[in-house]
Amino acid sequence: MNYYSEPKKEYEEGLSLDTALMYAKKLIDKWWAIALSAVICALLGFAVAKASYVENYSSQIMFIASNKSQAITVAGQTSSDLSASVSLAESFKYVFTTTELSTAVANSCGYKVTPEDIKKYVSVNSVEETAIIYLTVTTTDPKVSYGIANAYVQNYSSAIEAAFPNTSLTVIDPPLMPEKPNADRSSIIYTLLGFIVGAFAACLFIVMAVIFKDTIKNSEDITNKLGIKLLGVIGRVGKKSKKDDSKQGILITDKRSGFSFIESHKLIRTKIEHAASRNDYKVIIVSSAMENEGKTTSATNIALSLAQNGKSVLLIDADLRKPSVAKTLGFSATDDEGVCGIVSGKKTLKESIKYSEKYQLFVLVSNKAVENSAEILSSPKMEEIIEEARKEFDYIIIDTAPCGLLADASILAAYSDTIVLVVKQDFASARRIKRAIENFDNSGTEIIGCIFNNSENGMSKPSLYGRRNSYGYGYDSESVKQRRRSKTQ
Repeated sequence: MNYYSEPKKEYEEGLSLDTALMYAKKLIDKWWAIALSAVICALLGFAVAKASYVENYSSQIMFIASNKSQAITVAGQTSSDLSASVSLAESFKYVFTTTELSTAVANSCGYKVTPEDIKKYVSVNSVEETAIIYLTVTTTDPKVSYGIANAYVQNYSSAIEAAFPNTSLTVIDPPLMPEKPNADRSSIIYTLLGFIVGAFAACLFIVMAVIFKDTIKNSEDITNKLGIKLLGVIGRVGKKSKKDDSKQGILITDKRSGFSFIESHKLIRTKIEHAASRNDYKVIIVSSAMENEGKTTSATNIALSLAQNGKSVLLIDADLRKPSVAKTLGFSATDDEGVCGIVSGKKTLKESIKYSEKYQLFVLVSNKAVENSAEILSSPKMEEIIEEARKEFDYIIIDTAPCGLLADASILAAYSDTIVLVVKQDFASARRIKRAIENFDNSGTEIIGCIFNNSENGMSKPSLYGRRNSYGYGYDSESVKQRRRSKTQ
């Protein structure tokens, strides 16, 4: 059985959910940007509404339609007459905007308006399932609105009679002179519209930014974009609870890490063991293209899972510029120099290795950062350390510096049998990861596969981990600055 390339269908089923959850998280993380955009656009909408607002005045007439020439109220009509009147009301609406009636109203209203103006000023509506019609005249001048409405009262009857003989349209509420402008609803409409458009635009921008960002967005991208095999998918674990004062990282030995997190590492362990049995792998490097992708957590948990399976495992912290394995395990390694102490000749490998009864794991760790990591790792003594460890342990798991930032991982690859690459979802660019893979290819050491880390699909909870570590690699790192200050004092 090929443990490295699961059937494509397995990941196709979770692809859309995984990507959708990633987009959702991005939107939640950027809620403040969405809210800010929505508020700004809402304010702009309000400003536009106020700047473009013109006071309008309306004068309204209420009519009632009847299919009886002499009818004045609905009370005297039969059921069939009332139904006919309702139908007539809809027909009468179109008579009010005919050119003939509009011309008559324009000529008799007493103001300089054209029939086309009359058609624009007038709106006609009927009350549903009744014979009542409302004619509303709206202009910027209350007198003009009232004059046009009165002109309709004087001229409508002849137009209605000519269009619909033996029918009646009676005024039951005459027009009045408008005393105040119409209520301004444009400010509310424009403000709400601006808020919605602003929020939508921000969401669209965030999603498009993620789409066009050339990162690894789902587990299928591991194969499609990087061309390497997938070892396993580790779900994202939320932020550590403030009440939890534990200083260690997230470990499979802690049930609070979540069932999914623990089982995913056991699956990865199984694949590594099968590959190791076929290819005689013992020394395994765990690295990533960039910092903060979870390589130390992955390396530690791979070592723990192998130890749980009864294997003799040595976990080496070879990230000399920023050692963090001891912190992840919750160890106090204040006086330990790890690899540096052995290379310098201060201690032997046997003296430097510690055994943890709690984890049933051998560790070679240090809390002291160094600047010349490449020189230390490329020394002949480092190769001797690895070769000596091969004789004593079933597996040697080495946590290295990010392979996309320093040459340390590539140097160690020459002493190792295989490499596990950790890729965090939507973090490092595919181009940068490919360059890191090329560096390993030059060493001649095979990459056994990739761990797709921090995936939104299958998030584990409750959580213990989520703190961001800052490497600060390079000569401008904070740790280097502190050491320089201490030397000058």
